[in-house]
Amino acid sequence: MTTETTQPDAGGPAPPAPTGPQKRRRAFQPRAVIAVTVAWLLLWDRLSWGNLLNGILVGLFVTLAFPLPSIEYTGTFRPHRVLLIVVRFLADLVASSLQVMRLALGPRRPRNAVIEVQLRTRSDFYLTLTAELVALVPGTVVVDARRSRSVLYLHVLDVDKPGGIERQRQNVLDIEKRVVRALGSREEIAAVCTREDS
Repeated sequence: MTTETTQPDAGGPAPPAPTGPQKRRRAFQPRAVIAVTVAWLLLWDRLSWGNLLNGILVGLFVTLAFPLPSIEYTGTFRPHRVLLIVVRFLADLVASSLQVMRLALGPRRPRNAVIEVQLRTRSDFYLTLTAELVALVPGTVVVDARRSRSVLYLHVLDVDKPGGIERQRQNVLDIEKRVVRALGSREEIAAVCTREDS
């Protein structure tokens, strides 16, 4: 099994750096406190006033000591586009599972690669969703993500065919495009879509 590391051409402009609320951290995060409290109650497996109070205190401590960066979201939720993401994800899941099975049972040793994919948006939200959708499909593993540059590093299987690495890279960019078209603002959609996509 051979593994290569490839990087995209540096000819294109890098996405703009994050600004404003995207870099700020909030002091009080009520949703995170509620999530930690619920997790605390589930761990104790008993609902009581003492456990509830302790869960709230633990939630406050955790969120104040380790605040999560706030994610700015200015997009629009489009249900039909989200449904298309789900349908396409399920189709990719089946196709990739069959491909991995064929590689596992076949006599040929697949050629693997670690590739760098420069995303077109600078949103942590879209970066996370894209990485999750990519990682859930068999045959591809996200080995690293650079938030500061919106870059994903992936280990991919079966790049023997000509253009295999570029095809894998384009697949990730297509997933990012579907995510942004389902959840993004008009400006964000314009940034990731070509004239032919509209």
